[in-house]
Amino acid sequence: MEICSGLNMYMVVVFIVIVMVCCIISIIQFPGLGKRIFGEESNEFTNDLGEKIILRLCSTEEETVELLSKVLNGNKLASEALAKVVHQDVTFTDPTLDSVEITIPQDTLGIWVDPIDSTYQYIKGSADVKSNHGIFPSGLQCVTILIGVYDVQTGVPLMGVINQPFVSQDLNTLRWKGQCYWGLSYMGTNIHSLQPPVSKRNGSEPRSPRTENPGSGADFSHHFSAVISTSEKEPIKAALSRVCGDRIFRAAGAGYKSLCVIQGLVDVYIFSEDTTFKWDSCAAHAILRAMGGGMVDFKACLDRNPATGLDWPQLVYHVENKGTSGVDRWANKGGLIAYRSSEQLETFLSRLTQSLAPVDAHT
Repeated sequence: MEICSGLNMYMVVVFIVIVMVCCIISIIQFPGLGKRIFGEESNEFTNDLGEKIILRLCSTEEETVELLSKVLNGNKLASEALAKVVHQDVTFTDPTLDSVEITIPQDTLGIWVDPIDSTYQYIKGSADVKSNHGIFPSGLQCVTILIGVYDVQTGVPLMGVINQPFVSQDLNTLRWKGQCYWGLSYMGTNIHSLQPPVSKRNGSEPRSPRTENPGSGADFSHHFSAVISTSEKEPIKAALSRVCGDRIFRAAGAGYKSLCVIQGLVDVYIFSEDTTFKWDSCAAHAILRAMGGGMVDFKACLDRNPATGLDWPQLVYHVENKGTSGVDRWANKGGLIAYRSSEQLETFLSRLTQSLAPVDAHT
């Protein structure tokens, strides 16, 4: 709070965006890759004097302080704190990741970044929201940082990282503890951070604590759970109620809702609107692919004929939407469904389409 004491709320948001952009730039230091890093936020800022400044990581900490001071209207304290963070060495190790050697050609990679997903929840700063079966409807827990890597030729997501900085708070120090999730799916190699230790993987895979096989003849509403947006359309919510019963949860943030699927808190995240974007979905999509799941176009799934045997219409990340401009070029126009199991998705969609009235199925 001392660093931000001289900043208004707008500048607080700019401050945190700068932190994330600088940290991401400092981590992704590969020649030529910078031109293929895209996202919701821009590294171009305009200060109170009307000066346009391109944010970059300078060769020295002092130079970065000077550049940040221009962005933050001369706030030297904040600039020095930021520069210190982005110039420090970052070390990340994970036994699962360290056990695999894999080479991916750099010139095939593109990156989607969202430095703050669920910005409103971050600004609001609610720390006392209670969870519903482990799912937070709002609050700081819904804030995520998303980095997704995709193949620039095919648009297939290859690697994803989701950082959830506000997982739990120490009530004595008021400091937050975060959690990082990652996944890699490339050329038959599928690994992710939620895998059990190697010694446990030698035996049988642990059974999901959430659901049994939805193909049984029991009441279907007891077999599926879903997380949705508070802005979801009424016909979709009504159909989901017939499919999932009372196991429908509402939550803020596209990244957080996808993370609920990754964590196994729900079976699917479904959204029929076209107001999520490539930077919202790429990271989670890559992790889900590594887990055996994926993220598909919702409306294309409703049009799909299972008898054709065609693959699920997975979201891709390299092609703009035709006839659009601005951020709409990168919107997930057909909506989306995030899932962990293809078999489960097949049954879920079959029941959902049965529950949707024909007039509502394509709205």
